[in-house]
Amino acid sequence: MNRPLTVSLTALPLGWLLLALMGSVASMTAQVTATLEVDKSRLLPRETFNVSLKIVNFSGQTLVFGEDNDWLQLEIETETGEVLTPIAEPPKVEGRFTVESSIRATKRIDLAPYYALDRAGNYKLTAKLYVKQWKRPLPVKPVKFSVFNGSILWHRTFGMPVKEGEPAGQPRQRRYVLQQAKNLRMTTLYARVDDGPGARVHKVLPVCPMVAFNDPTAQVDPTGNLHILCQSGARTYNYTVLDPDGKMKIRHHYQIVGSRPRLNFKDGKIRVAGGLKLLRPDDIPTRKKKGDEPKLILPRKATQPIPVIREPVPEPNPPAPRR
Repeated sequence: MNRPLTVSLTALPLGWLLLALMGSVASMTAQVTATLEVDKSRLLPRETFNVSLKIVNFSGQTLVFGEDNDWLQLEIETETGEVLTPIAEPPKVEGRFTVESSIRATKRIDLAPYYALDRAGNYKLTAKLYVKQWKRPLPVKPVKFSVFNGSILWHRTFGMPVKEGEPAGQPRQRRYVLQQAKNLRMTTLYARVDDGPGARVHKVLPVCPMVAFNDPTAQVDPTGNLHILCQSGARTYNYTVLDPDGKMKIRHHYQIVGSRPRLNFKDGKIRVAGGLKLLRPDDIPTRKKKGDEPKLILPRKATQPIPVIREPVPEPNPPAPRR
């Protein structure tokens, strides 16, 4: 009759030990948090989709990530629960890095080349983060985003110029598309480079904010570059040049002074005529030279030695007169 009692008493410390171990691991996990963030929660189809995973470590240990390509797995689901199949290999996240205690690390990935986000709708991005040292996953809260269609303002199909060393043959066709997308704050002009309707999309990128009362103008030069002039404010214009791969080569800003800026084709080149060109820190190419650092300019008096000021010594009291 005492045997069940003996077994129960013997099993009790083991159960408490198991609970203690589970509590210890759970406590460690609670000291490490991972947060998933997206640069933009509203995207155009095939727009650049930058995702950031932020890891904050307060476990008292140095954690190691990125030793293989399995420590981080990302999935995108539709609002109906359908998991999107990647159009390319899973995002390459391999690359060893350590996160010391009381340190925050951020891993950034562009998911646009891996998922065909063509259909408008609501989506959910989930992440599975595995801590190899603890042999267990770390919970990560999913993040929601949406894809919406913009209004097409202009498009032009052009032939790709033959690069040096390439054999001459049938010219390849590409297309530039200008779209506008509205949100609660402003209207933004986007540029897309693709191989035609329903074909491969090479790049989708925002160009600048735009006003509603003046449509942008665009021209393709003989080398295949796209020149865009867009009114971005009441008296300001944005001038952008893209190459056939969607890379931004030039970004300048102009102001209405005397006349409005306009695109002008002369001597086989497209230039901006009229207006006043502004100098801004976000110009491309930048005006800053590599290695340039701002110099600290001090007033002349600041370079002089600080005078030594001694504490005043009280004068002795004069002797009292004799009576």
